[in-house]
Amino acid sequence: MVTDNELKSVNRRRQSPIDIETEDVRCVRICARPLTLENHWLQDGEATITNNGLYPVIRLGGDRKPSLLKYGPLASDTYEFENLHFHWGEDNCRGSEHTINGTWYSLEAHALHWNRKYSSMSECLKQEDGFCVLGFLFIVTDDVDCPSFALLERITEHLKDIHDYKSKKTIESNCLMWIRKYINTDKYFTYRGSLTTGDFQECVTWIVFPDAIPIRADQLDEFRKMKNHHNKNIKNNSRPVQHLYNRIVYQVVH
Repeated sequence: MVTDNELKSVNRRRQSPIDIETEDVRCVRICARPLTLENHWLQDGEATITNNGLYPVIRLGGDRKPSLLKYGPLASDTYEFENLHFHWGEDNCRGSEHTINGTWYSLEAHALHWNRKYSSMSECLKQEDGFCVLGFLFIVTDDVDCPSFALLERITEHLKDIHDYKSKKTIESNCLMWIRKYINTDKYFTYRGSLTTGDFQECVTWIVFPDAIPIRADQLDEFRKMKNHHNKNIKNNSRPVQHLYNRIVYQVVH
């Protein structure tokens, strides 16, 4: 069944997510400064995780410096962290929103940032450069030595406490440390697209990192135990792949 929000996006041409076909990607060399993240994994302040009925949402607050995103394909703009959330499916083979050469991943995390040159979040929704979203792909593995497992536990071990809709918990302020370890700002895809929830506004510069981050099967299972506003398990919250139309996907190299 097509939802009302999906009908709103029928005549749009910059929808997300997409399948990134590497044969058609245009490789570009950026002479400017590399993509830079600042303060996302500080031990200062606090972090909270909330069940909003769609997915768990992580926000950073308290007495800490703002978490900023700069440079790379973002020109002279500075983007500030708003939240990080996750998308998954009913099984471990198909849960990500973006795919690469038709290959699905187990889980996808989105770090949403808003453009600080605009006065408000609502204004950002009206601008094609209003937001930048970092997309991180995960793959289930049984390799017991993966260091990502312990880092991700700073999030996954708290999911049992937010199974219920609107439940919220304070977690470790450096819960995003896994990004610092696994992000490669010299290797990513970027394109113009949309939000993948809500009204699917075409206001996003997407940056998708192709190197999958290992996650344990039991860690991923915790996401599926969360409840929506109907008190049903959230088994699948990923939007289907959308048409690329005439857009160009860039692979950035330095």
